[in-house]
Amino acid sequence: MSHIILTGCTGTAGAAVLAHCINSSTIAKISVLSRRPVKQAEGKDKVQVLIHKDFNSYPHSLLSKLEGASSCVWALGISTSQVNASEYRVITYDYALAAAEAFASLSPAFNFVYISGAKVSRTPGRFTPLFARVKGEAEASLLALRSEHPGLRIWNVRPAFIDETQSPLREGPSVLTKWLADRVAPAFRALWPNGVTPTGPLAEVLVRCAEETAAKEDVVAGLGGKGVAIEQGATLGVAIENEGIRRLAGL
Repeated sequence: MSHIILTGCTGTAGAAVLAHCINSSTIAKISVLSRRPVKQAEGKDKVQVLIHKDFNSYPHSLLSKLEGASSCVWALGISTSQVNASEYRVITYDYALAAAEAFASLSPAFNFVYISGAKVSRTPGRFTPLFARVKGEAEASLLALRSEHPGLRIWNVRPAFIDETQSPLREGPSVLTKWLADRVAPAFRALWPNGVTPTGPLAEVLVRCAEETAAKEDVVAGLGGKGVAIEQGATLGVAIENEGIRRLAGL
């Protein structure tokens, strides 16, 4: 029975992960870090919502409430259209790095599952979009933390178009956002099915990564295949493309 940390639980992917964890018989405790209360967690005995305002800082008083956790699904994020470039970097890069470094001490082997994105680049060029460049830098820096924290296992998961229309859970989408999603998602499913990541299967794969306890060579044997790359290094690092997400979810 595991204890998992979640962030971004009022958003599209995070809400789906929280729902999956609540319904999982193998997860005993869920610690949600959030700036505000999370409606989906209300009345759920195995969920503790910890109101946390500064995602660059993890004081002992907070870490003590996370004792026993062996994984984190990092779903906290924002669109580049909602903030400027420097704010986007803080939210996408700085927050994730600070969390991974702080959580590494919670367990001898800690799985940090970072929701990245399709088409990210760790070797950006002049015309690489902001989101692809910053997420790529975050992936690389998370992997580099393994040299300082040998028990830290990094999973960079790269969904494409995240489709929540068949199981909407996130809090507070605007009427316009919902209207657009209800019209765009069916078109994507029809014209580009392999580029779509339904929230339910995505959550299933993310939690599978978070709960994985096998040694590196066994992970290679169990998950290896199209869309999954095992990173170089003595400790575990995995990159899962959208093709791999869909394959592992049986889509």
